[in-house]
Parts: sequence; structure tokens; C-alpha cells
Amino acid sequence: MELYIKKQGITINTKDYGLECVKFRPQSVLHNHQSETIDGQDELLITNTTFGPRDLQASFLIEGDNHIDLELLISELHMLFATKEEITLIDSRQPGKQWKVVVNSVFDVDRVNPYTGTYDLSFLSPRAYCESLGTTLDPFTFDSDLWQIGMNLPADRELIYRHSTNRFEIYNAGIPILPKNRFPLRILFKGTSTNLAIRNVTTDEIFTYNGSTAVNDTILLDGIQHFKNSSNIFAYTNHKVISLMTGWNQFEITGTSGSFEIMFDFRFYYL
Repeated sequence: MELYIKKQGITINTKDYGLECVKFRPQSVLHNHQSETIDGQDELLITNTTFGPRDLQASFLIEGDNHIDLELLISELHMLFATKEEITLIDSRQPGKQWKVVVNSVFDVDRVNPYTGTYDLSFLSPRAYCESLGTTLDPFTFDSDLWQIGMNLPADRELIYRHSTNRFEIYNAGIPILPKNRFPLRILFKGTSTNLAIRNVTTDEIFTYNGSTAVNDTILLDGIQHFKNSSNIFAYTNHKVISLMTGWNQFEITGTSGSFEIMFDFRFYYL
């Protein structure tokens, strides 16, 4: 297997540093339970459960041409993994998914002989989830090197995220994208409308804008923020956001007149 690192916009194969990745293993999800006791009852009432951060463990074999080369490689490794920012990890066995992590351990090389050593490293993903490399606006072809088997992508239907009709469906291959999870979800409408309403029939959520748009105007729902041509219009909306359940989500749009386009831009998230 190979482990790829995205750091400061550059993708690095750890093999280029003389590292052979022999283990990369995300730990199980951490469950954080909030609870209350009930007077007179022999039980605990679970009021809420959230997922905590994920630990990811990696082990490497490092080999130089000689003991001097090994020391030079070790110095490069210290530079590679000494970072205050998040880096991205991609396991070659699941090349369509990526983890946003920080380094979470002190690391050193255990020498096996003068030119070979082993190297253990711990990473921390602030979220419990990994995400798809591709977004919904990328081509859904395996030739794009963005997707893989095991991502819950349907084989019997085309995935379309640009629509120009008032009724359509949007597919979410990962876990539900909810406002409280703060997953990026951008919905862009362009065209003529009056009192535009975008409704997810599946979740019974509806966004409304109390105004009008011309043919070249755009309405952007970016998470909990709402914009018209880059100007904030939150005060002129019903202050609602759109979620996406796992699987197919049915949508309806009202208030349009003439041709328009609506676009959904997001990634899929997986445990």
C-alpha cells in the first residue's frame, strides 16, 4: 500500500521519502454520550450522542542506501511531519477518500540496522468522517481517478447536479449533510424569479427569498449564509437551510419564470 499526503497544495507519495507504509488504520468512532439520571429508576437516560475525533495510526519501514542516507531521510521526515496546519491523507487502497488530519504524536525511528528503521505515527482527524476526493461537479467516471468502489454510488442511474426543471432529484452517497454538522453545501440558482422557493421534499425543508432576480442574477445558499450576486440577503429570506439525507432527495422549485439553472456542489462524507 501507499500513503499520499497533501500539504500546502502539494501531493506527496511517502515512498519518495524512503517510506514503505506497512499499516494505515483509522480507529473506531468515539461515541460521546450526554445523559441524565432518573429518580427512582435503575437506568440512565441518554439525551444526546455525538461522534468525537478519530485517531489514525500509521506504521512505516524506512530504508536508506547506508547509515548516512538513513539519517538524511530522517531529517526530511521531521520536516514533512512537523506542521501546525491540517494535512490530507489518502490511502491507496481507498483512493477516492481523504482524511483531514493533524499530526498527534512524538515520532522517532527505531533502527533495525544501520540503514533500516521503523517509524510509527499517530494522526488526529478533528471530525469522525473522511470525505470524497471529488465533488458533485466533477465527472463521475473512474477515469477521473476521483471515485472508487465502496462509495455507495449507484450504477443504474446517472448522477446529475445541474438542473433546469422545477422538479428533480439530488443524490447524497454519504452520511446526511445537516446544518449542525457544518459540512460544506453550496446551492446556486441563476435565472429570473419572484419569491423564489427551494424545497427539499424528502426532508420537508424550504428556503424562500422575498425578492426577485433577473436573468443573470444568482442566489447562493452557502451553508447557513445566503447571497444574491455576492451581497448578503439573509434578512430577506426565511432564515432556513437545506439538508440532504443519504440517498435520493426530491426537490421542487417555485417562483421561477423563464429558463434557469440550479447547481448543487458538495462532497460525500463517510465513517
